[in-house]
Amino acid sequence: MRIWSLIFSLLLSHSILAKDLPNSINITYDLSFEKKPLGSIDVKYRKDKSRYKIIASSNFLAAMNLLGNYQLISSGHIKGNRYFPDSIVRKNLKKDKQTITRIDYKKELIQIQSEKKSKEYQLKKGTQDVLSYFFEFNGFEKLEENHSFFILDSHDYKKYTYRKIKEENLKINDRFIECIKYQGRVNDEELTHDIWLSRKNHIPVRIITPTPIGLVVDQVISKGNIFNLL
Repeated sequence: MRIWSLIFSLLLSHSILAKDLPNSINITYDLSFEKKPLGSIDVKYRKDKSRYKIIASSNFLAAMNLLGNYQLISSGHIKGNRYFPDSIVRKNLKKDKQTITRIDYKKELIQIQSEKKSKEYQLKKGTQDVLSYFFEFNGFEKLEENHSFFILDSHDYKKYTYRKIKEENLKINDRFIECIKYQGRVNDEELTHDIWLSRKNHIPVRIITPTPIGLVVDQVISKGNIFNLL
């Protein structure tokens, strides 16, 4: 499972919907393994009327440097409270390479192109990318017991299924945030990941996921201009 699938990569009467999010959001997630720092992920969200753009950039430390730093850029449109990505750019900053994904909703076609590889998929209902689906959670009027998406990540196109585990308060920066914990699974893979969504607006607060290099990374929101909304 690619780390970017999750780290950028969520029944409430008082839910904040996507249209109520600020037009400009900056979030930083700190990464760690057994409490040892592994770097951070900076996420920038911008919305202009019905268009959105999300940029996630890594600043890896220690063993995570083996992966090399990446930047992901998702852009598309918002209809109602739902996100519809139409362009996803994945940049490998270490190798100076990129993968570009374009979605044609009229033709129901996904085209993915990198330097040496190209791929096409028929568009499925509920398609998101590894950035947009985090904000897609926010657009739900209520969080259900189960959620599923078809997620684009580089050349992969897989089904992500989430099952509600429990409600839990997480202590972040000396304050407690009411969260709903979900367990996620990609296709029928044995490995699972956990995600905690803020009860108030469904923004991801914490994510624990395995990585391709054998580490189990703990990703926790550390700062940003939406802490008053969590």
